[in-house]
Amino acid sequence: MAALPEVRESAARFGATTLDGALSRPLPICGVMGDSQASLFAQRCYEPGMAKVTFGTGSSVLLNIGSQPRRSERGVLTALAWVIDGVPTYAFEGIIISSAATLAWLRDQLGLVADMRELDRLALEVSDNEGVYLVPAFSGLGLPHWQPAARAAIVGLSARSDRRHVARAGLESITYQVREALDVMRAEAGVPLQGLRGDGGTTANRFLMQFTADLTGVELRIATMADCSPLGAALMGMRGLGIHSDLGKLAAVPGEATVYRPAMPPERVQQLYSGWQRAVQQVLCATSET
Repeated sequence: MAALPEVRESAARFGATTLDGALSRPLPICGVMGDSQASLFAQRCYEPGMAKVTFGTGSSVLLNIGSQPRRSERGVLTALAWVIDGVPTYAFEGIIISSAATLAWLRDQLGLVADMRELDRLALEVSDNEGVYLVPAFSGLGLPHWQPAARAAIVGLSARSDRRHVARAGLESITYQVREALDVMRAEAGVPLQGLRGDGGTTANRFLMQFTADLTGVELRIATMADCSPLGAALMGMRGLGIHSDLGKLAAVPGEATVYRPAMPPERVQQLYSGWQRAVQQVLCATSET
């Protein structure tokens, strides 16, 4: 313990720097946060039940669960999001192993498209997936299954299926995994999902974002800033320096966002999600037999 550094809150002052003389006066170092936690803070997820998803190569899902830590029985990680004035905020964290990596696989390994943006066009050329699902267990399945031995599969193919259905299935697989993670996280936390925020490079795909709003059943706000983590550290630094004295004022700091609202009928949502669950079970059954 003696070898470890002093523990301080994220808004504490950690010193000052002139960047080896590059600055005319010392700059205070204030606003130190972990990557995902900073993104959660930047997305103004200050109340229990608010969640954010960073859509990257994999995806990080964080759900604010309040000031009391909780232990999950289903493999959800408990993270300390931040501490302000001695009061901690905890979050449940879910990791999705393959998100944008799935789309890169469709492009690079299958040669389905030459440019990632073509996937959106292909997906929209068909009205639905026609029962085709891609379970992207290239390196196993994460939350809530935690099956490292699972392997990817495309299921539900018929004589009518073509690359458009596979492209759509690849995009949809990201949302299905987000839905699975959120379902188990909010069930374990015992809090309703109050809203969902998103960032990351894949948020540029409008089909995927609308599908995520539809499947989760909540409003999805996508930050125009693809990487929100630096902003989160900056906002925490503003709090520490007294520029904004409370979270209410920080929440009011202007931030541009694109909003997606659920539009799909609930019965269709359930039909699609049930199809995904059956596809995952096929993969898990195949895993147990090997």
